Amino acid sequence: MEPSARLSRRSALKGTFIGGLSLVALPLLAACGGGAPASPTSAPAAAAAPTKAAATAPTTAPAAAPTTAPAAAPTATAATQAAPAANAASSGQKVTIRAHMVKKSDVSDWIATGLKENIDGIHDKHPNLDIQLETVPGWTDTYIPKILSMVAAGQIGDSVWYPPRHRSAIAWGVLYNVVRDLNPLAKAANYDMHQFFQGALDASTWEGKTYWMNYIGEPVCPLIAYNKTKIQAMGVQEPQDTWTFDDLTAWAKSLTKNGVFGYYRADAGADSFGSAPFYRQWGVDFTDETGKKSLLLDHKDQFVAALQYIYDLENTWKVSPSPSSGNIDVTALLGSQKLLSGDIWPFRIQGYPTAFKNFEWGFVLTPVVKAGDKRRSMLNEHVFGITQASKYQDDAFTFLTWICGKEMNVQGIVQGAKGSIARSDFWADDRIYKNYPAYKKLQAVMENIEPDYFVGNFRGEEYDAAFGQETDLLQLAKAQPEAAANKIQQLVQAVLDKAPA
Repeated sequence: MEPSARLSRRSALKGTFIGGLSLVALPLLAACGGGAPASPTSAPAAAAAPTKAAATAPTTAPAAAPTTAPAAAPTATAATQAAPAANAASSGQKVTIRAHMVKKSDVSDWIATGLKENIDGIHDKHPNLDIQLETVPGWTDTYIPKILSMVAAGQIGDSVWYPPRHRSAIAWGVLYNVVRDLNPLAKAANYDMHQFFQGALDASTWEGKTYWMNYIGEPVCPLIAYNKTKIQAMGVQEPQDTWTFDDLTAWAKSLTKNGVFGYYRADAGADSFGSAPFYRQWGVDFTDETGKKSLLLDHKDQFVAALQYIYDLENTWKVSPSPSSGNIDVTALLGSQKLLSGDIWPFRIQGYPTAFKNFEWGFVLTPVVKAGDKRRSMLNEHVFGITQASKYQDDAFTFLTWICGKEMNVQGIVQGAKGSIARSDFWADDRIYKNYPAYKKLQAVMENIEPDYFVGNFRGEEYDAAFGQETDLLQLAKAQPEAAANKIQQLVQAVLDKAPA
């Protein structure tokens, strides 16, 4: 489990539970400003707490990747100019692949388990390949400076991990020459990169170069978890996958009585990452294709309507706990059955039934604005790449295709060790639905998964903080929706206007 880097008021407002949900940001470089609250991850091990005017449904997909880099990449160091040895392990040479990653249950621990269990016959198929996992304790505030210092010193190994936010991982390929294009390696290995969903490929590709391979790929907060046992006892119908937000509101009102809250945004929170699919569902786009211009007010009516809905949940309808009285302890509220539903990350499909055993859980897709609207989404992911410095790039590619392969990830779900991956063959495998049938609801979502929106100067952490600054006030009823919309636009554009991090 990841430690907290900095527990802010915003994390309290989101009801975040330190231990199952990461709170540390994704700084690109130590000089860019150190750790801050960060993107959620997919560790399924423990169940962490989850942290209108009609709007026109969106009809366009999120912006495509930009066609120009934000700045020229620095000159390659001697370390990045090392000549690779092609297919050394396949030629009979004993090869050690050094893979760098954080110490984390669904990353390093699961990969170590896969090696120990010889999943998919990794040792049988590649007997000359020795995979050495080099872990860094903590989270990105310690990991990223460590990796960049190793690159500068010529000490980096063959593969590196990254948890992107707003396509921040691209900077490692474009600006800092840490990782290389995987496409030539895939072509040499006759490996079909299109086993991964297009949304995942788009998120890792720049100017035709694909820098990363998806290891964890999941939709951002696509489900509402609910206390099935108590809702049935109250004689209230269970929610439906086809519901609108109006349906959700009426249902939550019927549950909210005698000190019990019907619904809370929980994992979706009020920031611009966990809540991004919510805003997209209302017809709100975040940035243009260059990542330099905020589009929040291009559909102002829809943006204001979405903010109004968030405001009303806690301040008008009072179906959700309010942060006005202090920290919201969602774990305690769920455990005491004082909160009956909330938005979740997919890994809680495994975690909640394990943590809360005295009642049954149900899971339903998050609502749409109007019945029949196209369901919007956004990709959350962890990725691995191959370093420019690797002397064994083909063998490192073998490592990537194993950890990001179907069997490693099917077993990760079956054994309750990790979240999903953005591969079509993974989602077509019935084994992942046997113990966790709620994952079946996400299959169509993943098949049409949309990439994260793009922050062109790679200041995604600052963007999120700026967005959340005003939505925090909205939840506290210290800001009104229309004024908040204008202020958020101003705050995030000021971030986008800054030089690249």
